[in-house]
Amino acid sequence: MKKLFIILMLSLSIPLASAASKALSEDEIRVMLEARFPGASIDHVAPSEVDSLYSFILQGDLYYISNDGKYLIDGKMLDISTEQIRNISQERISQLDQMKSPMRKREIAKLKDDDMVIFKAPNEEHVISVFTDIDCGYCQKMHRERNDYLSRGITIRYLAFPRSGINSPSGEKLKGIWCSSDPQTAMTEAKLERKYREGNCATPFAEHMSLVRKFGIRGTPGIILENGDLVGGYLPAEIMRQRLDELKKDSK
Repeated sequence: MKKLFIILMLSLSIPLASAASKALSEDEIRVMLEARFPGASIDHVAPSEVDSLYSFILQGDLYYISNDGKYLIDGKMLDISTEQIRNISQERISQLDQMKSPMRKREIAKLKDDDMVIFKAPNEEHVISVFTDIDCGYCQKMHRERNDYLSRGITIRYLAFPRSGINSPSGEKLKGIWCSSDPQTAMTEAKLERKYREGNCATPFAEHMSLVRKFGIRGTPGIILENGDLVGGYLPAEIMRQRLDELKKDSK
């Protein structure tokens, strides 16, 4: 999908830059990109570690562009100057992602418990908020191991992220859970036994999907930690507890 977007947009008649190879400022690069990709989300235009390149985020993905605006680069930037190769691109993505953590924490705090399906730890010490899809294999694995999380004091709060859309079969399965009088049992039956209930009620799914886009969640399970950090995938309960303990320790 990402490649298709770039191919389609580059087929437009607007040139990336004039024939002159003059170095452009950050503002000029942004204006040029906005003209080249009308309506697209363009963020965080900044000089990269290579003098002649800027980095920027287009539709949630990291790209590079030459400082004359002529060449757009889709790929990883690696620093091979030392024995341990550094993935500059991944470091930049992580840096930008951490900038969203305070925002995620604020937005998660606004949610009502009634809008989530909650599995509360008996001796709660940590809380994670998990965007889930019924048909996701790692979501099913995580739920199968839910008691490992709960026994380690980790409460799981589920939010809906039907990756194929709210009105898709996955969305309907989630709706059956949220509309159930016993959503915890309905969640377990759906994920582990493939027993699905029908639902006919108002759901918070539109709000949840809005947060998916705002938070930059790409897949499921999308796990938001207590400080707003995003974990893009399954972690075993033991590793999750270690990470949560480290975050709590660092915050003191």
